[in-house]
Amino acid sequence: MKNTLKTVLVALLAAHAAGAVAQGFALEGAIIDSRTGNSLGVVSERGDLSALFRAQKAMTFGILRSAGISLEQMSPELRARIERFQTTNVEAFRAFSQGLDLKDQGKFAEARESFKRAAELDPGFALASDQQQSMPDVNVSSSLQMRAVMQTAAAAAVDKGKATFVVDLARALAALQAGQTVVTVPAAADPAQRNNVDVYVSNLPGETTRVLGTTVVALAYSLGNDTPPPSGVISPNEWRADGVRTSAGVLEEVRDVRPTRIDPVANRSGAPVNNQGNVTLSDGTVAYWGRWLVAAGGAASVIVSGQARSAPSLGTVDYAYADAPRAMPATGSATFTPAGGGLSQVQGVIAVNFATQSVALQNLGFQIGSPSGTLTFSGLNGNTNYSTAVASGAFSGNYSSGACTGCAGFIPSSSVYTGNFVGAGASGLVFSTLLNTGAGNVAGVHVFKRP
Repeated sequence: MKNTLKTVLVALLAAHAAGAVAQGFALEGAIIDSRTGNSLGVVSERGDLSALFRAQKAMTFGILRSAGISLEQMSPELRARIERFQTTNVEAFRAFSQGLDLKDQGKFAEARESFKRAAELDPGFALASDQQQSMPDVNVSSSLQMRAVMQTAAAAAVDKGKATFVVDLARALAALQAGQTVVTVPAAADPAQRNNVDVYVSNLPGETTRVLGTTVVALAYSLGNDTPPPSGVISPNEWRADGVRTSAGVLEEVRDVRPTRIDPVANRSGAPVNNQGNVTLSDGTVAYWGRWLVAAGGAASVIVSGQARSAPSLGTVDYAYADAPRAMPATGSATFTPAGGGLSQVQGVIAVNFATQSVALQNLGFQIGSPSGTLTFSGLNGNTNYSTAVASGAFSGNYSSGACTGCAGFIPSSSVYTGNFVGAGASGLVFSTLLNTGAGNVAGVHVFKRP
């Protein structure tokens, strides 16, 4: 084909009228060379709805002519395939079109029902039947696994010199559900070139090397013991994307899925969730947070020193998660402000210099609930540097100053803060903190974002 085409259906208008007035349609299509962005022409058809399918074929041939494709040079078999009507049933076509729209939105379960209806209205509508069978039985809104597949496909396309790539999300997800390989690419020779891409060898049939992105997950919870008060715990880390299971923005499970071990780290197991929220970062990455109400039901657990801990010794579990950066910036600076999470009444900023890899906590303040009541921290400051050993540029340190209202004896220098950057270009960070109150520790997690 002479030109790479991107065909856009601009409008399909069916004007409904009462009585004997016929329904009408208007079709417009723009043909664009995706390499240059130049318009190759516009084709349009309009008329009574009864002529819709003939007009659709006429429009198809008009698009081919505008792209400089000679119809006379087509083989008789190819031209016959183009001229063949998939359906002449208007209602079946309407249901099929609705299915395509739902598919584009990632609503695959609903799309499957629309394709099923189209096939029932016209049993000869083979394309509708094929689409129905290819739809997975789940919807995709923010699946980390699917985004990892997309990132891998993009990286592979760029490596092969392609400016664009196309992935059928529905078929890809259906393949994943069936345990099939979706994307297989060779591992980068230099680990430093992989950024946040983790490469491993799988023993699945027909699969050798799979490349996946990584996900930052931070947990904060309390553990009871024989001598109260409970002890706070923070667990920030960067995990391979296929080890993080989520559902509609809720963290369900974190597992260590390296080839030598497949261990659970934390599991919601049906525990109720509250304080749920999310924020879209400047590069389009979505960061999520929430809280497992462990004691309210379910069998939520975390692994501590190789042992599973659950209620009643495990308190509520706050979490925050988002995709790790593909690469940390090497120049410039940014100021990160509070966006949402387990901490409340959060104030202050985190200033980062990407050239020197320095991180400065500036006058942070927030509230954390504890068995003795709400604790209010203020004037928290600290300076450290982040590491480039991992994709998320992890950092940690002790506070240099700060105060607490409600604490028995707050000790800033014995209190810890950590952070991991998130978003493709480090457009946000997940902040974790463990604070020594003088009568035990309290912990919390929060998401910060760049303006």
